[in-house]
Amino acid sequence: MKKALIIINKTSGMGKKARLEEALIRNLKSQNYEPVIKYTEPTGFENILAAHAASIDLIVAAGGDGTISELVSILGKHNINLPVAVIPAGTVNDFARANNIPLNPILAAKELDTTRTKTIDTIKINDTYAGYMVAFGNFMTSFAKVNSSVKNKVGRIAYLIKGIKTLIKLNPYRVSIKIDKLEMETDSVFTLVSKISSVGSVEKLLPEAKPDDGLLHILNIEPINIKDIVQLIYMAFTGNITNHRKVMYLTADQVEIQTSDLKEMNIDGDLYDYKDVKVTVVKDGLTLTENKNKNPV
Repeated sequence: MKKALIIINKTSGMGKKARLEEALIRNLKSQNYEPVIKYTEPTGFENILAAHAASIDLIVAAGGDGTISELVSILGKHNINLPVAVIPAGTVNDFARANNIPLNPILAAKELDTTRTKTIDTIKINDTYAGYMVAFGNFMTSFAKVNSSVKNKVGRIAYLIKGIKTLIKLNPYRVSIKIDKLEMETDSVFTLVSKISSVGSVEKLLPEAKPDDGLLHILNIEPINIKDIVQLIYMAFTGNITNHRKVMYLTADQVEIQTSDLKEMNIDGDLYDYKDVKVTVVKDGLTLTENKNKNPV
């Protein structure tokens, strides 16, 4: 019998963890897997994965985008190549949205199909691996500062409230973007490098982005006024933000970004100290199991 390591983020807001465990155990056993369940620790779960990597055939990660990001980082750091099943149990779950994984964690557990896999791209930020995104500017860093207890109580509304408050006062900064032989410098209030279409639960923010297209999708917004903000919100939700006059949109397999006056940045939904970054696509960086139902809900 094969062995599956189930890593569950104990701080995620999914609730009803007993039901999730039961659904995963039942499904995995029916597919000839022996499940081993471990909960994340305050220091992360690198030691858990390292202790089991040599004896397992599948990793099941139940958590939010931050959990997936940490998993990708560990896999890249230790050169571990194992298939991964994702159970979305966070607040936003952009990774799951972009990869057609059911957003209900119990349903995702029941629909997990270990016989069907696909390879998707991940990213490398300087010397660290990550799932799909790095963003600059106080709009995205404000999201990462939402208290976890508030997120667990009100879910995505917490991000909406924080986002609206931040939109009133977007702090400009200077950014340098270098792609291949093209280098530009401009004023900005928001800079994003993403591998996927969904960012901040806005599923159509970058509609052309695909998890396996081998490209980084780069979005930069110049300083804007109130009228611009209203237009940008509408265009973001309708998949047309790249057509706005204050938006620059580029694609590449590698980009270097430097900014001034920033102390923080957002990587896969979590807050980090700012660094100038070189972001590179890791082609086929992750093997992902698919779900049985082609139309997830």
